[in-house]
This record gives sequence, structure tokens and C-alpha cells, in this order.
Amino acid sequence: MNFSVYPTMIYFVQKECSTNWKLNGRHINFCDLVFVQKGSADYIIDNNRYHVEAGDVICIQPGSSRIASTTGMTCVSIDFITDEKDLPLNLPHVTSGVDLTDFEPLFNSIKYEWLLQTEGYQLKCQALFGMILYKLLYQKNVTDENPHIRTIKKYVIEYYQEPITVAEMAKLVNLNPVYCGALFKKETHKTIQEFITQVRINKAANLLQLSEHNVSEVAALTGFNDIYYFSNTFKKIMNISPTEYRNNHININY
Repeated sequence: MNFSVYPTMIYFVQKECSTNWKLNGRHINFCDLVFVQKGSADYIIDNNRYHVEAGDVICIQPGSSRIASTTGMTCVSIDFITDEKDLPLNLPHVTSGVDLTDFEPLFNSIKYEWLLQTEGYQLKCQALFGMILYKLLYQKNVTDENPHIRTIKKYVIEYYQEPITVAEMAKLVNLNPVYCGALFKKETHKTIQEFITQVRINKAANLLQLSEHNVSEVAALTGFNDIYYFSNTFKKIMNISPTEYRNNHININY
């Protein structure tokens, strides 16, 4: 799940909602994220009913309608927009059982900056909001990752320019090479070699954008000894040759 645009936070509030609090049914033109910290509420989103409680996260997409009421709820509500009509935030209307402990410092920091409004507060709030989205969308996957897989990934990212074999990776994590390869494929849906190649190509693309090296130099700097193999592999993954990729970026000032 990747963002092709950067979401921009336009509203933040941490509030205690009494029995008088209500949301009347209307369509919204922004995305609304609500983190329920205490209590409960009843929502109707696009004619679907939801009872939400502490630890639930509500996601209401642009164009959706919302109606809500509560007998008492404390929550954080964040509204944001993107530059595209189709929002790349693939969350259900309600995500249950979210541990909000790690979110609390971020909520508190945004609330402080949002109310103080010192110079540059929008930029800081936007950065904090990015961390909230990261934790919501990706943190569980990172936390649940097998430690052996994480060790191999870190090693490859550090030493991608050097020769790396499956046997070496298996020895690194004290696993049988066959089992190590099978485990990596099961967890990542890629072989170890495919992962190594992807990291090298990603780095090669970065170097080509900088326009400081020619294609042969980039190949050597990213662990490819054969320029023809590098070019074919780059085109297979990036759908464009290294030379074309470099030329497309040569006039961009990085």
C-alpha cells in the first residue's frame, strides 16, 4: 500500500463528546480519521451502522456520508485531503483493537503545536501526522516481521554492493540454507536473491537520478559485474532502460 500523493492534514481536535454531541448526515469532501480513546459511539457511514469503542479507529472516505451520536466518548479526530480524487488509504470504515499507546505522544505533540501555532507549526504537525499514518498502516507489519528475515534485510541493505549468497545469509541467522530460503520466500513472497536484486536496482535508480555516474559506473557501484545483465535486469524491473531512466532525470535538479 503506497501513497502516490502526500496527504495534508487540515484539522485536528482531541475532544470529550457528551450526550449532546452529534454528527448530522452529510457527505464530506475530505478524509476523517477518528481514534476512540474512551467510551463509545454509534456511527452510520454510507448507510452502514457501526458501534465503536475504545481502541477503534474510524475511517470515513471523501464522498461518504456520516451520522454519529454518543453516550460519552473521548476521541482524536483528524481531517485530511489529497490532490487526487481516489484516496490511496485502504482502510475499512472501522478498525478494531488498535493499541493507541504509541499514538498518544503524537496526539499530544500535534495538539500542542496546533494550539500554539508558532512559526513552522504546520510543517511539524504534518510530519507528526505522517508518523500517525505510518503506525496505523504499516507498524503492525514491521512489528510482526520474523527476526531472521529482518536481520537478512538489514544485512542486504548495508552490503548490497558486495557478493551475497543464500548460504551466507543462512549462516548469518543460524538456519539451514534450504529452510532459510523457504522461510524468506514464505514471509516476503520473494526469494533472497530477488530481494537482493530489488535493493540493488532501487539504489541504481537513485544513483542514475543524481547524474553523477554513467551506467557502467552505477552497475559496478550496485554489485553488478556484468553491464549487460545489469541493463536487462534494470529494464525488467523498472520497465525502462538505465540510459533512458538517466536521461529522463538529467534535467531535474536534485
